[in-house]
Amino acid sequence: MVVFNEGNSECVKNLLRPAERVLRQGRDVTVEDFETRRNLWERILDSYSRYLEGECGDFLRDLDNAFRSKFEASLAILAWSFWKRGEDFPQARERFSEREIGLIDEILKYNVFEITTREDVLEKLYRREPEMVQLLKTYYLGMDRWIAEQLEDPEIKLPLRYYLKRTWKGYREKVDAAINEASKYGWFRTLMEEWEREKAEEVEALRESYEAKVRGLKKRIAEMVAFFEGERERLEAELRSSSLEEIERLRREREELVERFEREKAELEKRLLELRDEELRRKLEEELTRAREEALREARLLEEKLRRRELELKSKEMELRKRELELSEKESLLKGKIEEILAMSGKVEKGSRLVLRDEARIGELNFVGRMKSKFAREMQLLGKTYSVESLEEKKGEDTSRFAGKLDEKSLKNLPENRYVEVTLKEKKLLGRKERILVRGIYLTRVERLAELGLDTDPLTLAEINVHLIDARDSKDNTRTVLVIASPLGFEERVRKYVSSEDFHRNFYSENVSLILLDTESGEIIHNPNDRYAKALAPLVRLELDDEVYAKVRECVRKKLEGRDYLPLSECLDCGDEEYVRRAFYEIGRDGNLVKYIDGFGLVLIRK
Repeated sequence: MVVFNEGNSECVKNLLRPAERVLRQGRDVTVEDFETRRNLWERILDSYSRYLEGECGDFLRDLDNAFRSKFEASLAILAWSFWKRGEDFPQARERFSEREIGLIDEILKYNVFEITTREDVLEKLYRREPEMVQLLKTYYLGMDRWIAEQLEDPEIKLPLRYYLKRTWKGYREKVDAAINEASKYGWFRTLMEEWEREKAEEVEALRESYEAKVRGLKKRIAEMVAFFEGERERLEAELRSSSLEEIERLRREREELVERFEREKAELEKRLLELRDEELRRKLEEELTRAREEALREARLLEEKLRRRELELKSKEMELRKRELELSEKESLLKGKIEEILAMSGKVEKGSRLVLRDEARIGELNFVGRMKSKFAREMQLLGKTYSVESLEEKKGEDTSRFAGKLDEKSLKNLPENRYVEVTLKEKKLLGRKERILVRGIYLTRVERLAELGLDTDPLTLAEINVHLIDARDSKDNTRTVLVIASPLGFEERVRKYVSSEDFHRNFYSENVSLILLDTESGEIIHNPNDRYAKALAPLVRLELDDEVYAKVRECVRKKLEGRDYLPLSECLDCGDEEYVRRAFYEIGRDGNLVKYIDGFGLVLIRK
């Protein structure tokens, strides 16, 4: 008869030695120090792995189950020992769940029956030894049923259940025999009656506690809903008489109210999980869900009321400001300034722009980024193909010289007149390959922006000439296309000169082309006879959503109808401020004026 199905029993015996030691010790393994138990853990784990990999061959299923159960149970007892002594051992914590450790703890309490006979049990009962009485009481009042349920739990490892089931069966047989024998005596029957009374009292106490918990949960849900309703009604009452400054406070309080409701709901959901009656728990969860949905609905309605009230107050405030402006001395002052400007129109161009320091810095970064993007790959110009031979970004101004005047944030918001140099090389197989140097400069008055934080004057011809002359004096034969971009725009003299024959003769013939880009209005200026500037102009043109811009421009035109002037601040509801400014400058070129007036900002003036 083949018993081991070709497996090596001596091999298994050797592998099981550390596991057998732990199983024999049981609860007493806790007397071993931590290092000893950790060493046992590692030895058992290694032996278990070797067994599973077939080092000892194959065995019949019953034997295989028995061997694996011993390995698993010994590891579980060691894991229990670490837990019992409050020692941190991550490997054990990861391998065994709290439920498995709890089951081991309960069963190990009965390991006294490993060495106790029925007579020993009866003697200990007769002497009323507390430990034995407590064990039998716990067993009699349902421990056996509880352990049986746990041993059917699929979350507990199968080999561990196999071992514990056999172990518990042995304990149970001794306990049952002892109880059956003891129940023949009146004193033990009296003891069991005491246990039954205690159990009934405990059950009643638990029932009352459970019902009190359920009542408490229902009451808490009702209180939570009532509190939410009360606070919502208070907020709505305050809203009816609130000012614009109070709207944000009410909105914050509404958000805090919703957050509090959600926190309390989450806490109640945790407490509901403790209820054993699933039907009751489901009903309470549904009640809580309905309360939440109603609360969120009311919160949304409240937010809508807040928004309407806010719009109403803002509208009233705007109307009031408009009336006050029309009746105030400031209005008279503005009219006086406009009359002065109209009297001087055509004589000077100063004050026709408003560029703030941080806006200029953002514009610079946008321009540099756009230049890099547009010239990042080969392109077609004038019927030729050019590749990008080099692309380099440089600083035009060292802003560190203003470090003593400006704080760190202001210094970082100061433009640096950065420029991008791109060398384009003609792609062809034979002949001389033409090179074009494109130098894109973002030009501002850095010193004025550092000192005042703003600039209102367009760039002058003298300021443009500096860069033109530098480009003209470079002695190589490369065509230089100078792109000067500025949020300040350019005075009329610059426009006239760039469009003139003199400019074409003095610079175009000297391999210099010029493109001027007004980054505020989007206007591009170049000599009409300059074919290089004309070819490159589309590449530097600002991208614009034509449909959106058309709506903004029409909105500004309507606001100007019937008026002599229009501050930019009154047009911000037309759309994005960048588009509004561009519309101002475009309408200004149609026979009107755009001026920056101190105290009023940018103003569009009808001539």
